[in-house]
Amino acid sequence: MPVALTPDEKSRVRRHLGYPETTSVSAYAMGIPTTVQGMFLVDSAVDHLEDSAADRVRNLLAILDGMEQKILKAICTLTVESVGDIRMRGAQQGMTGTDLLEREYRRWAQRLADCLGVPMYPYANRFGGGINIPVSR
Repeated sequence: MPVALTPDEKSRVRRHLGYPETTSVSAYAMGIPTTVQGMFLVDSAVDHLEDSAADRVRNLLAILDGMEQKILKAICTLTVESVGDIRMRGAQQGMTGTDLLEREYRRWAQRLADCLGVPMYPYANRFGGGINIPVSR
């Protein structure tokens, strides 16, 4: 028998996979109401979870929520390159602590997507998607 996630948990799943937190009616493309690509897969997957998977999904949601909190707390370190002889991790590669946390966040979001058998939202900027692609000179 499928286990239903709460509406809040379903919303968190969509957010952590990069999907817009809107109803399909309120998503627009060029001013025309449209369905969000792949969202029906996510909604179907969370509505048909097996008992054994529900706890795993909830655990992944807790990890991703915690990662978001760590990213928020790490913002204060963006202006710090070193403290005495201590250098910030990733500084030599031009990365910040938040860059490393974002990379780890993507890893855990992919695990959530794999657990549900759904794709991450391909247009989510957080996961390297988006409509605008930077061009290097």
